[in-house]
Amino acid sequence: MRSPEFVVDIEPGAVSRLRLCVHASNLAPIEDELERPFPSLPPAELDELRSGYGSEQMTEALAEQVTGWLLQSDLRGHLGTAVHAATQPFRIVIRPHPAVLPFLHDVPFELLKLGADPLALHPWVRGIVHSQKRHRAASTPSRLRWGWPFRVLLVRTNPKDLGGSVPPVLPIRDRVLSIARACGLADVVEVSVLSSEAGAGGPVTYDALRAELRNASYNLLVYLGHGDLQEVGFEGFPPIGVLLFELDGSAFANPIRADQLRSELLNRPVPVVVLAGCLTAAGEVLRERMPQWMRGSQSVAHALTHGESGVQCAIGMRHRLETADAERFLQAFVLSLLKQSPGDVERAVRAGREEMFAQKPYPPSWSAPVIFRAANTEPLFDFLCTAPTTYDPLDEHDQELREKVWKARSELPVTLPPETRHFSSVMLDTVESAFLDRRRQRGASLVWPERVEARPGQPVQVAVHHLGSLSVSRLEGRLSFAEAIRVQAARPGPALKDAGLRAFFALDQPGEVRFVASGPRGEPVTLGAGPLFEVDLALPSIFPAVYELRVDALASEPKLFLCGWNNAIVVPLP
Repeated sequence: MRSPEFVVDIEPGAVSRLRLCVHASNLAPIEDELERPFPSLPPAELDELRSGYGSEQMTEALAEQVTGWLLQSDLRGHLGTAVHAATQPFRIVIRPHPAVLPFLHDVPFELLKLGADPLALHPWVRGIVHSQKRHRAASTPSRLRWGWPFRVLLVRTNPKDLGGSVPPVLPIRDRVLSIARACGLADVVEVSVLSSEAGAGGPVTYDALRAELRNASYNLLVYLGHGDLQEVGFEGFPPIGVLLFELDGSAFANPIRADQLRSELLNRPVPVVVLAGCLTAAGEVLRERMPQWMRGSQSVAHALTHGESGVQCAIGMRHRLETADAERFLQAFVLSLLKQSPGDVERAVRAGREEMFAQKPYPPSWSAPVIFRAANTEPLFDFLCTAPTTYDPLDEHDQELREKVWKARSELPVTLPPETRHFSSVMLDTVESAFLDRRRQRGASLVWPERVEARPGQPVQVAVHHLGSLSVSRLEGRLSFAEAIRVQAARPGPALKDAGLRAFFALDQPGEVRFVASGPRGEPVTLGAGPLFEVDLALPSIFPAVYELRVDALASEPKLFLCGWNNAIVVPLP
């Protein structure tokens, strides 16, 4: 079930005013429309806040202005009602309409107060989240599903022409690994580093980041470095956020636009990205440039969850963090994510806030994190809630071998005698059996499609199997494949029928079959091994190929360790 939400939609109103639509999903019967003028906050004080030098007097003055503008008596009353009705911490979601977004970028909502205390630290508020309202007909990114190992990529860019103000990342890596050891997860938490500091490697170019994203699938990316705003060169268009990477053999920075990063992460998804905003305060010149750098980083964080992207949740920083504050935040964030509230990103951000506030309330480093969330997704790593299975490097080796054999088989003419083709089939069967045996020994429940061999234009039937035994009241997921393949029908298999689960299939999206199986009374039943469902597909007739089949987006009630696997439709040469 989604966490309860107190949602504030901010849309254009009459003349120079805004229209606020308030409702409380799964929380309280609150629904109202309110009006506000456009916010007007002092630019000099906002720049001081972004630079990381917010004094107590200035911070409190800004907090009072933001609170007085947004909450007033009407919204404050609704918020009080939500707090009294809450049975668990709820998130506050700010959803601005694109037309009013430029007027709200600078508003530090994280400084809002309820009474005398910061709203972001209230015990009944799990977080203040920034999202966007999508049209009902718009498709939303599917919930990504990941399994052990938990992979973290730390990226530190530090171009020489920007003053060398980014602190080293290796101490942060060591802290993350230390937390993993203390949680008993040393074997299943992997941390990779891209940094030009001594002992880490070469220049952190954008090509180096792209190569690393292709090298492994990461769950969490932490960026330490500079952002900026870059003019697009067209009148009436706002500047676009960029991250400043290094250039090999040059002291100058290479600005990479937010839309370039979003496109890369759409193809190489990373569910959670943290732009840490961790810069030292070396010199007055850097201090003058700091507000622009922080605007750029915040703009990139917002852009990563805007539209189609492989990012579910991006945490940007509204203002610069001192090195010690950034380290405290990241340490508390990772500890919460792995142990205290496993897999819950919003609670991990809150843990970081609490740690920074406990050390010092001013400058308000605790208010720096800004959570941007893709629409209609819960930024969770469900698999962190379960005991990890032992990571076996043979899994990746076998997957590479399978892909090579798939390709080789697709290049064999169908006119070859069966005995000539037999060896590659035996090799594939052997590799797949070994993989399944390893998973069975680890106690994992595996959902996987069988391998199919077919000719171009031929209809094929694919069975999706379950390996293991588990107790579920609901099981859902998706079978994904090339959009060139057409879906004709889907139906439940023996394993679902024997368990007494009812199956529902969605066949309306190209390249996927979504499935939901649920018990008739919502009570857990035992799902055994065997075919879960069957799908009839029609192949294109243009060219032979290997078409990958993948089971993903798996989830269950109650939450269990489930693993999806991929396979292929092999289409040999005619």
